Amino acid sequence: MKNIKILSALFLGIMFSSFSFAQVSVANMVFTETSFDYGKIKEDGGAVSHKFVFTNTGAEPILITQVKASCGCTTPDWSKEPVAPGAQGFVSAVYNPQGRPGSFNKNITVSSNAQNSPITLYITGDVLSKELTVEEIYRFPMDEIRLKSNNTNFGKLFSDEKKDMEIEFINTSGSAVSVSFDKQRTPVYVSLKSVPETVNPGETGKIIITYDASKVGEWDYVNARIGLKVNNKSNPNNILSVSSTISEKFSEEQIKNPPKMEFIGSSDFEFGTVKQNDVIEHIFKFKNTGKSDLMIRKIGSSCGCTVAEPKSRNIKPGEESELKVVFNTAGKSGNQTKIITLIVNEPGVTNGQENSRKLIKMSGIVNVVNPK
Repeated sequence: MKNIKILSALFLGIMFSSFSFAQVSVANMVFTETSFDYGKIKEDGGAVSHKFVFTNTGAEPILITQVKASCGCTTPDWSKEPVAPGAQGFVSAVYNPQGRPGSFNKNITVSSNAQNSPITLYITGDVLSKELTVEEIYRFPMDEIRLKSNNTNFGKLFSDEKKDMEIEFINTSGSAVSVSFDKQRTPVYVSLKSVPETVNPGETGKIIITYDASKVGEWDYVNARIGLKVNNKSNPNNILSVSSTISEKFSEEQIKNPPKMEFIGSSDFEFGTVKQNDVIEHIFKFKNTGKSDLMIRKIGSSCGCTVAEPKSRNIKPGEESELKVVFNTAGKSGNQTKIITLIVNEPGVTNGQENSRKLIKMSGIVNVVNPK
């Protein structure tokens, strides 16, 4: 019995010694801090850096195997050589604030052979926006002035709607300037004026653009390119783009007794595999199943290689009609998908799509045949 007790004690001692040895024969990474706040830093002040210091409190050397930042704006560096027990190492974070105004909160994941790997470090701060130059604020030069924008999109407008927008500009010359517009290139539905008419050096003005959708006479996306004159001088490079998407404003009567365009068969046509330079034709048939005249307002194509010709643009209730679509494959190869968009006078929305917009698709494969 005495021998059994001695053997048991010896066995437990060996196990305890092995356990204690396993506990100390590992690397352990302890950082002085795991987060750092840069506070307020300037966007144009250059990159900022902070070094996180750690101590190896274990019994084996620490080898960092990977340091991964949560953002490309943060560039990490670290101790590349093994860090001996009791020695110190580092992981540094370099943050680039350029183009990143506002608060930030990023992290860096440190992987190593330490028993407490991985460890996540955090950096925070607030980037103060840099002061923009005149060139950065007014990005579009036009002779003696610079504009904040050379493009004004009025978005969706109903056919009876009228709306104003403005573009700010600055006089960057040493003398007063006047701003006017090429009347011959200005459509009847757009009117423009400069406020004030004369702008002194270093001062700003506004171009007031008034858009009258009732005078457009077109549907869907409409774009106009208008010439701008400085001191009454024309320059072909001084162009303002004014655009909108015109939608029909339906009356109560139209909504109560709408037309309805329904395709006879499919609105998609697959022409299979054809040879380059082949001309593909297909007739899409449809019927007006509504209560009033169906009118095709506009026909658009995703490619100049595709043309659509309607048999009629005004289809009475109960009448059938057709649309001939021709696709010229010259210069095309591989998978081809061509979309024809019809704008019609059908009110309402179905499955999130306006009923006034009908899509027709032709698709297939065009093979290039090499001459022998």
